[in-house]
Amino acid sequence: MEQLSLRFCALGLAALCAATCLRAQEFRFGGGYNMSNVQESGPEHWTGRPGYQFGADLQLGDLWFVRGGAHFQVRNLEFITTGLDSAGAADAINREYRYTERSLRVPLMLGRNLIRISDEPAFNAYVMAGPTALFALSTELSDDELEVDARRTQWLIGFGGGVTFGFVFVEGSYGVAMSDIFQGEPLQTNPKVNQFCLNAGVRLALAR
Repeated sequence: MEQLSLRFCALGLAALCAATCLRAQEFRFGGGYNMSNVQESGPEHWTGRPGYQFGADLQLGDLWFVRGGAHFQVRNLEFITTGLDSAGAADAINREYRYTERSLRVPLMLGRNLIRISDEPAFNAYVMAGPTALFALSTELSDDELEVDARRTQWLIGFGGGVTFGFVFVEGSYGVAMSDIFQGEPLQTNPKVNQFCLNAGVRLALAR
């Protein structure tokens, strides 16, 4: 996994360096809402809860573009466990746990605009796709009785699109998880968690 992370970073740097020769360059600052979609809920009935993220991206390109960024993200999940009585049988008492994960979200996207940015349109639309790495910063479980160890790096493959109105942008994306969220098997289910993100923010042009 560490080798994959290094390759991802190298690929990102190569793509951004290669794209600097393109005319249009801009920074994007924004944030928004995320919602998790668990691929397999399992016997713990994993479900997603709302979260949020904010950060910045550097976008290089005109009609076609490459975008890389860094975002602080908070992702929330919950699950249920059933306790056992002294005889080892289920006691029919369900215990609900809330899991919060804070991470550095690093997307690398390739996209295409409807209209060249260098034409400075008042309205534009775009589509994009690419990998995203989540580097775990901290985790929190609502009950200290259970111990979980989050993966240091999780991977998603995502796609999305958005619109721009002058210096304002609004976009949505969906990422499909390629890795489990935990190291080892702390629970019966080690889920893969897809993610929907909705962001809005401002664009700062560096060159046209």
